[in-house]
Amino acid sequence: MRSFACLVVLRSTLLCLVVALSLANVLFLGSPTQAATASPAATTVTAVASGPWSRSSTWGGTLPSAGANVIIPSGVTVSLDTSTASLGILQVDGGLSFAPVNLTLTARAIMVHGWLRAGTAGSPYVQRGRIVLTGSDTGEDIMGMGSKVLGVMGGAVDLHGRAGVTSWTRLGANARAGDSSLTVVSALGWQPGARIVVASTDFEANQAEEFTITAVTLTPAGASVLALDRPLAYSHWGSGQTFGTRRVDERAEVGLLSHNLSVEGAVADSAGGYGGQIMVMNGGAFRMAGVSLTRMGQKAKLRRYPIHFHMLGSTPTARGVSYVKDSAIVNTFNRCITIHGTNKLTVSGNVCYRHIGHGFFFEDGAETGTNLLNNLGLLTLKPEAGQAILPSDSETPATFWITNPHNVMKGNVAAGSAGMGFWMALPEHPTGLSTNTTTWNRRTALTAFSDNRAHSNTHGFFVDSGPRPDGTTETTYYDPRSNPADPQSAPVNAVFSQLVAYKNRYHGIWLRGTHHIVDNSVLADNGMGATFASEYSRLSNSLVVGETANLGTPETWTAPGLGGRSLPQPWEAAFPIRGFQFYDGLVAARGVSFFNFVPNSQRNASGLGFLLDNQFSLHPGNQSAGLTFVNANRVWLPPLQPGFDGDSSALFTDTDGTVTGTAGARVMANNPFLMAGACTYRSSWNAQVCPPGAATYLRIATESISGTTQQLHPVRFTRPDGAAQTLDGYDPSATSVTTTAVGHTSYRVSFAGGIAPTQTAYRVINGVGQWVQFAIPYASAPSRITRWGCDIADASSWCYGGAPTSLAQLQQSQVDSAFYDAAAGLLYVRLKPSDEYDQLEVVR
Repeated sequence: MRSFACLVVLRSTLLCLVVALSLANVLFLGSPTQAATASPAATTVTAVASGPWSRSSTWGGTLPSAGANVIIPSGVTVSLDTSTASLGILQVDGGLSFAPVNLTLTARAIMVHGWLRAGTAGSPYVQRGRIVLTGSDTGEDIMGMGSKVLGVMGGAVDLHGRAGVTSWTRLGANARAGDSSLTVVSALGWQPGARIVVASTDFEANQAEEFTITAVTLTPAGASVLALDRPLAYSHWGSGQTFGTRRVDERAEVGLLSHNLSVEGAVADSAGGYGGQIMVMNGGAFRMAGVSLTRMGQKAKLRRYPIHFHMLGSTPTARGVSYVKDSAIVNTFNRCITIHGTNKLTVSGNVCYRHIGHGFFFEDGAETGTNLLNNLGLLTLKPEAGQAILPSDSETPATFWITNPHNVMKGNVAAGSAGMGFWMALPEHPTGLSTNTTTWNRRTALTAFSDNRAHSNTHGFFVDSGPRPDGTTETTYYDPRSNPADPQSAPVNAVFSQLVAYKNRYHGIWLRGTHHIVDNSVLADNGMGATFASEYSRLSNSLVVGETANLGTPETWTAPGLGGRSLPQPWEAAFPIRGFQFYDGLVAARGVSFFNFVPNSQRNASGLGFLLDNQFSLHPGNQSAGLTFVNANRVWLPPLQPGFDGDSSALFTDTDGTVTGTAGARVMANNPFLMAGACTYRSSWNAQVCPPGAATYLRIATESISGTTQQLHPVRFTRPDGAAQTLDGYDPSATSVTTTAVGHTSYRVSFAGGIAPTQTAYRVINGVGQWVQFAIPYASAPSRITRWGCDIADASSWCYGGAPTSLAQLQQSQVDSAFYDAAAGLLYVRLKPSDEYDQLEVVR
């Protein structure tokens, strides 16, 4: 008798010898421990000749029966012309094809080393076909693929259902709660009995609804009216809105969930989340189009996903290209499509609905060259406690989890997630099985990211918080360079174009890094349109709308906003909506139109604003140009409060006057410490508008260098005119404080303990061409003052600052220098930076 294990366990001679010791009991039953209690051993049936499955001579006289393990050897081709019994393990070393009749293939596992076909791209399978994977043995591990698996181990699988069927479309008219029909743009190939899902067009992702179509009617205009098996519970937006010359499209997506060809986890043994899985490895190829998958993936199990391309390297392989197209992956227990150590796939036109954890998932960050096109993902769910594969799955699961920018991402929709829509989560280097230190993900240029849309998520588009090797995440700075291996090479703009973000509870867009451009995009009905925790970045040529006519359907558990509108954060009805937020810097809004940011009795609103409750200082060069405001409060800044140093230093320049009416005017927090010249307070903005040319601005900072335990903050800076700013630091353990300040000015510095820490840095940021001077109480002359470790008192040093003998002489210095006034007990530190970041370090 031929040992099945010798056929499936990687053709390893040593393993074959080991397995042969317990032939009959172990061959198909898993581990030796399991085999000891199993009885009797499963029957093995081997095809002896090519031919139909239903012909006994194909099997040497006896057809495979329930529980049998089946082998189709190399060189043998079987035509599946009848539905099978519920098989054990089906191994295909030769070929297996679906005949053009209605069929169900049921097995505990299917292992393909040869080929399996149910239709091809050129000749699709048009009957009703099912592949059903059975079993509940979570300990079984077949060739490292686990159990309940359609495994492609070096072979090729083609599954092609009916062609020319619309995979997903959009509503063609508004649908109201209580309606029993939908008008959609296109429903080619949709028939009565088909299952569909309608995406939420509100903040709550769970407003997605499933229906069965009972009738399809074509309208004279070419749209389709779908009669439904029950009324809608929620309203779904289905019409366009025009603002100026731009259009806001918040029409609900409608996805087809059922196709004529399906791969399923068996109903009887999948209820607990132990579904089927498809795994492709060892040079295999997998091609799927027009197929539905359901009850797939295995809850909380690593590497057990609905579809898993595992460590294939660059495709095509010897078995040809791989792709997943125009298919539906529905009600899955662990992700949607996992791309792991595999390049150059095409994943297009698919619907991924109701999945647990990250959905479209690039696993290690080494995956490049894939075309991710026109996919729809909706209802991305958090795992139950203790069942997350990654911490980020349970914290903020993403419909699209993208770990390498070197992929093409166009036309995709994230239509409802408990976390992120699109999360560009970049590791420093690839992790997991792809670990290397030569690939620099956070400095890799963005290949293409355009025409994607995100709605009904917590955050829409999120570029930050990349994974560490242990799976946790850290704050991430995406800094694309012409040579990723060289951080000093020329920067490359990462252009995110034609994005649409609406009805996201927090941010439509959040970016952290440098040289980011969001262009020609539409943001509407978000808690906050766009926030750039970036520098040298901008929002350009875009439309930002505070509130549209899409009121949504407020949930019963929360009070609605005015006029019955859903609120982005209903637990905080007073949450102020804002279109573009300045944060960090240097960032800008250019050529942007703002509509419908109108304050009301419930909450404030503004086109421009700053990150709320901000503890960090901002770039003083942030700016705007070419802005348009229609029915919109232009700016709103929050009242100042202790502990939020960043709020106190908020400032941007209206370069062309399209915000304030005066080119070059500065809009800033209502803080005398920032003001210069005859500023004007605008109450509806809670902001000061100061005249152009009245002052230059930079950032000043002090830091207690590591090694000292002396209290640093609060620190108080006082200008000669008495205007002062007290800084608390970003938290109680902070060792530094920073604020925006007027340049070409002297400041008195006062520390909480009355004296400076033992080792203190005095710093200027973003102040090239300006000077600033600090006067700090010191009981005696410092022992040492250095610039980047170089003693400024050493006349032979590169950083020589001289030894001024008076304050007047110090003030004439053209380099960083210091003077100690023993009589006054003051150390004067003067900085005249030639770079964006300069400091002197003082040791008492």
